[in-house]
Amino acid sequence: MEIINVDAHITAIDHNLLGVPGVGVTYVVRGETVALIETGTSLTVPHTLAGLEKLGVRPEEVEHILCTHIHMDHAGGAGYLAAALPRATVYIHSTSVPHLVDPSKLVPSVRRAVGEAAWPLHGDIKPIPAERLLPAEELRLDLGRDVVLAAIATPGHSPDHLSYRDLKSGGLFIGDAAGLIMDHWGLAFPVTPVPTYNLVAQRNTIALLRGMNLPRIYVTHYGPHDDVDFQLERAHAKLEELVDLTEKALDAGESDTIALAAEWIRCPDDSPAVTMARSWSEMSTAGMLRYLKKQRSAQG
Repeated sequence: MEIINVDAHITAIDHNLLGVPGVGVTYVVRGETVALIETGTSLTVPHTLAGLEKLGVRPEEVEHILCTHIHMDHAGGAGYLAAALPRATVYIHSTSVPHLVDPSKLVPSVRRAVGEAAWPLHGDIKPIPAERLLPAEELRLDLGRDVVLAAIATPGHSPDHLSYRDLKSGGLFIGDAAGLIMDHWGLAFPVTPVPTYNLVAQRNTIALLRGMNLPRIYVTHYGPHDDVDFQLERAHAKLEELVDLTEKALDAGESDTIALAAEWIRCPDDSPAVTMARSWSEMSTAGMLRYLKKQRSAQG
């Protein structure tokens, strides 16, 4: 567990997502009260709690848990965190609230999406009582000391995806809106997963982010980045590379997601992040293939 000092009022806890450091963080935003942004999986919760203890944050000080979307690496740990942080309310898009109350349909869907090799790294989901959940679409959360978090719709990666603007710094917690940025593992690409990925929405989201003149983006995978223009341009370029690769595969009658993923994203076999890289890149090629096939079918 590593603590990353981001700003005077923002800290990131590396919670060892998928068993690898440098893959996922929970952000701690402090005003007069404390908000957590992103939960990781259930398996990351002990690391997050240890990080809060190291920061001197008492459980009763955490009043808010914000999730950008329903995927297990972002919201899977919410139930366990809520149980450990008794005053915290969990915020997520209203369409995803039922999945945190009753995860029975979500869990098998995630298992199919991430694949059997990566599935054991995702843990489980603890149901959350409905009264501890609130919809986040219109969220404007005043933490005190001029620290305000405001939700912005950023769909594409998933239809429920929200980002959260920190009005004090001007930065944006973008979840997976523009993909992952892990140059320390040689990885930076958008993630386009089954079953609800939407290319048009993600293109629009990346364009929206590029037009906001953001001074900083806080990425879940991984960390804060001040070179916003470069990162968003690279995300756009990598997305279009996947679109082109997938379109050509469909034209040739090919649909081998593993082969396409290996062509699109290369990660050394001896990298600690190789299981994660393969899972997310194969998930992405599968998601893009499914999306483009549906579009072609709709066009006749």
